[in-house]
Amino acid sequence: MDHSPAAVGEPFKPQLAKHRLDALQDGVYAIAITLLVLELRLPAHEHLHDSRELLQALFDLLPRMLAWLVSFFVLAVFWHASLRAQAWVRHLDGKLVWINILALLFASCLPFASSVVGEYPGLLPSQCLYAGVMFCMALTALWQLRHLCAHPELCHSPMPAGVRRAASLRIYGLLATAVLAVLIAMADPRFATMAFMLMAVISPLSQRLERRTAS
Repeated sequence: MDHSPAAVGEPFKPQLAKHRLDALQDGVYAIAITLLVLELRLPAHEHLHDSRELLQALFDLLPRMLAWLVSFFVLAVFWHASLRAQAWVRHLDGKLVWINILALLFASCLPFASSVVGEYPGLLPSQCLYAGVMFCMALTALWQLRHLCAHPELCHSPMPAGVRRAASLRIYGLLATAVLAVLIAMADPRFATMAFMLMAVISPLSQRLERRTAS
């Protein structure tokens, strides 16, 4: 007996191929990462007359270099996390597509936030903007994770508990770091961006947690 959807009278529901979304994500992350480094510009060469002035110009670039380094690392972590999450996905539904598009909205905004915080590192609004973009990126990642866990039919197989816990650690770690950055900025905005260096500790810890759970 034929139990296909057509045979039982169910409406046809096309499955959304995930490779199109993968290509879009790769393109957005690649462009965002490229745009970050474009903010590292020295003054015009006619304003640099000797080594001392060049060294001073490089020193003045330190806030932008820090913002570039942190932003590059965070984008890399999010791209890698997205890559790992999509590995479990068999096909998409409309909600998952829009969750990912919202995530790309904030990822594409990070170069702008990075340029603002690099140009005005000592101002509270610039630090709040930067932390806010990071916070929103983490929220969309959490939304994506919960949607996949709530809809295992979208996945090849249920996501292992270790993968979920590791992803949750990274996401909640970034959420807490963004809040910490704002608190630091309220005391001294110049040091707020350094809070995101905690991700260099949180990310390896999440990987260790995933390996430990799997063993």
